[in-house]
Amino acid sequence: MLSMRHNNLALTLDISSSIQFIFPDNLDSAKAASQLHGLSLVRSTEPRLGQSQGILLLSLVRLSLILLAYLEPSSVRFLQACSRLRCFLHWSLEIIRESVALGGYNVAFHELTAPLDRMVLVIVLHCHRALSRCSVVLAELESSPWDKYFSDLESRQKSHRRLFRAILELREIVLAAYRGRNEVLRTALTPQAHSALSRGLEEVSSPQKESPKSMSKEVNLRSFLESDWVSNFLDVDTLEGFEIPEQVANGQMHDKKKASTRGKEAMSELISESKAIVKEYSALLNEPFGAFCESQRKWAETDAVRDREYEGDLLVKRLSSKHRTDASESNRSVVAQFALASQRMATIQRLMNDPWDLLKRWEVSTHTDLLYRRILLSPNYCFTNHANASYELALGKDREAYQKEEISRQEREKEKEIELALRVAVVPYEESVEEEVEEDDGERESSDGFFGWVEMEGVEATLDRSHLSEDEVGVEVKDDTIDETAEESDWDEIDAAETESTSDPFAWARKFLWSQGEHPLQNFENVAIVSVQTFIEGVVLLTTHSIYFHQTGDVIDVMTKEKIDAEGKKPKQNRRWKLNQMTDVHGRRYMMKAQGLELFFSDMQGLFLKFNGVKDRDLFHSKLRSNCKVPLLRSFKSLNPRTVFKKSMLTDLWINRRISNFQYIMALNLMAGRTFNDIW
Repeated sequence: MLSMRHNNLALTLDISSSIQFIFPDNLDSAKAASQLHGLSLVRSTEPRLGQSQGILLLSLVRLSLILLAYLEPSSVRFLQACSRLRCFLHWSLEIIRESVALGGYNVAFHELTAPLDRMVLVIVLHCHRALSRCSVVLAELESSPWDKYFSDLESRQKSHRRLFRAILELREIVLAAYRGRNEVLRTALTPQAHSALSRGLEEVSSPQKESPKSMSKEVNLRSFLESDWVSNFLDVDTLEGFEIPEQVANGQMHDKKKASTRGKEAMSELISESKAIVKEYSALLNEPFGAFCESQRKWAETDAVRDREYEGDLLVKRLSSKHRTDASESNRSVVAQFALASQRMATIQRLMNDPWDLLKRWEVSTHTDLLYRRILLSPNYCFTNHANASYELALGKDREAYQKEEISRQEREKEKEIELALRVAVVPYEESVEEEVEEDDGERESSDGFFGWVEMEGVEATLDRSHLSEDEVGVEVKDDTIDETAEESDWDEIDAAETESTSDPFAWARKFLWSQGEHPLQNFENVAIVSVQTFIEGVVLLTTHSIYFHQTGDVIDVMTKEKIDAEGKKPKQNRRWKLNQMTDVHGRRYMMKAQGLELFFSDMQGLFLKFNGVKDRDLFHSKLRSNCKVPLLRSFKSLNPRTVFKKSMLTDLWINRRISNFQYIMALNLMAGRTFNDIW
């Protein structure tokens, strides 16, 4: 019910805005000029309306009664609705008087004036209900403090004045109906209600002489609200399936006299008219839709529509078949990727859970902490006991015994490493047993200070090599060991067998698992990775998410200038560094030229890149700053050490004891171009 009332209220506001153009709001409704203005407006439409002006008038009255029933009594729209209803009542009385003058009769509810007489009765009943509402609102406003419903006292006074003006309009409407069509009220109302109405109107028609004019009008209105007709007859009776007000005559007994039933009949006729209007309105509203549905039905029966339906069915079948095929292929791809990821994850977990059982010798790691201290341990795959440098062996003592012991020890280590390599090997089940087994004859190289290297070649093994001899295997055992220090090397790398051959110049980089939305930015030739021990030339590919390095030259020893892998057994490696872990970028000098960059990452890895000139270095730095996703990058944009030192405010931090002496010296060396990756 509450939602229905809100809907009705919204409807009344729309109706009030739609009929407001007939009556301007700048006229005082209490003055006779406003009523004359309204009548002059409707009078001008009579020649154009002709016989249909009665139907139009009844519709306008019904709209005004809806507004009167749902608007707030103290609102401006309620006052405007009362003024319009008063004008419509005068219009109705004018038409009734003209009909009576032409027909020569004055009987209530005559067949010619019955619709207008019933509307006059309904206007009086609605005014009675509205006056009772106004009385309740007035009592609430006067008995409550002003700040309960209003923001200031002036708003309360305006609302109070509007309420009294609305009461005055309603009283004038009832008085006009009583004077113009009293026969209808006498016939349709009970004798008790009619006599109460007569007394109430007679009491307020003579103003008090001793009171001022404004006070006299307010006193008259209060007296009218306190009359028996306004304060009583508020009940509603339910008869024969519909409700009628208590004051409508339906055969009640009063002073041993029985009232007529003409009021009940008038209410029944009004209900029938309302139902007929609603039915006709619904039919007219549904008629365009029915015509549209009929036209659509006829159109659907044509051959063109049938052809379209047939084509649509074929298209749906073709698309559904394609969807099933794509879904099947997608499922197979997901299953294959999941199996590969599960296999790699199992290998990673095994290597993480059993490091101390598989590796026996350790060395100080090349990782550094935030203070550039190497305090971590990493596996030592190139361990040597330096027995050849023993003084006693140099003199020839016990050399033969030592050699025998060394040979037996090496044999034991080879057997153990063969067993280890077979345990962690990835078995390609799609190959048959009879096929020739290819071994990876390259030896994995430790990171040697360059973290983030990702090797492209995985560990391969045959189905079962336990029955083969060392000669049949054809490879040294130490070449099959797994480099557990390589970070992000196996689990996010795609093997060569998993990718198809393509003409893409960056196919070597696409063998890694790229991030979503990652795309290449710039390719740099003749770039080298420099460390304290090695010098590796290759190609660098900069993307939006990573840095990729493709080795094209040999690994050169920095001290001896010789190739470390002279026989060429080791495969050339591809590596990747993710930019979401990069924290600092500093310019470096290499061979007395400003052609180097040193990159630092959040896990304290360092990467020294030597470019082919200053132009390539600056281009790489510009692309890295402007087009790449580096959320942790905190260094300044400038590569000039003086500029970086001035902006860092490092000396102030040291003077204020915010950093230690060691931190200050290390930061100065870092900004000045010192590095752990170069001795020049």
